[in-house]
Amino acid sequence: MKRTFSYLLILLATLTTPFASAQEQEIKVVAIDWTQIETLLALGIQPIGAAQVADYNAWVKSPTIPASTADLGLRTQPNLERLSELKPERIFISPMFQSLVPQLSRIAPVTSITLHKKGNVSWQTLKTYTRTIAKDTNKEDAAEALIQSAQSKLAELTAQVPANTAPLLMVQFMDARHVRVFGNNSMYKIAANQISLKNAWQGNTNSWGFSLVGIDKLLGIKGQIVVIEPLPAGVMHNLQQDAFWQYLITQTGHPMLTIPPVWSFGAIPSTVRFATLLTAALNKEVK
Repeated sequence: MKRTFSYLLILLATLTTPFASAQEQEIKVVAIDWTQIETLLALGIQPIGAAQVADYNAWVKSPTIPASTADLGLRTQPNLERLSELKPERIFISPMFQSLVPQLSRIAPVTSITLHKKGNVSWQTLKTYTRTIAKDTNKEDAAEALIQSAQSKLAELTAQVPANTAPLLMVQFMDARHVRVFGNNSMYKIAANQISLKNAWQGNTNSWGFSLVGIDKLLGIKGQIVVIEPLPAGVMHNLQQDAFWQYLITQTGHPMLTIPPVWSFGAIPSTVRFATLLTAALNKEVK
């Protein structure tokens, strides 16, 4: 009788416990690529391991990697022993780190997903990338919610952009005389376009969305210069005393805008963050 009663209690508990759907079953993932990490975090997945956590939190900044995520060391040379100890169910990498596949695949199944393919990276590309990661992590609903939230935020920012804003000349300094200038294939351009702004750089760009040029190549381009941090040590001091750079700023007809670090190779989270910071900077200039 007691056994029958105990069995009934166990059966009742089983019947009243909600079954986890495929959408709710989270797998233990590790990510080497920062663009994948920011997307996983935005989907509500905390990787159990990630590469160069401190650098990610300095360059990508948001979403922040939680302290409980294990730091696996360099993206190019992750700590395989530590990675093995974590017992991940899936390891995400980008083709940039394809050489790691033979070693990583001994630990767990490896999924290689890229954002920057041959051709022009677009808002649609970012959505497809997000949905691909979501499908591999049972987070399809979260992906659609993230996309919808991002589109709503970008529409909100579009309404806040000052009227008659000039095309943007978006650059990142490599040293005092050379910059990455961003155009086609660039996340920065996608962000600007999504809030109805134009890009001033019409020159060629690589598959990563930028061209490395001397600052003299910016002469004569009409547009609002936007400098994305971080700047190499001493560069800002040099620019303040550089007559040529000061002339460049003057001939644009607009003061230089400075934006905090945003991952230039990011996906939807970085796109929305950059658009938000850019809109705030433009409005501050107008005021």
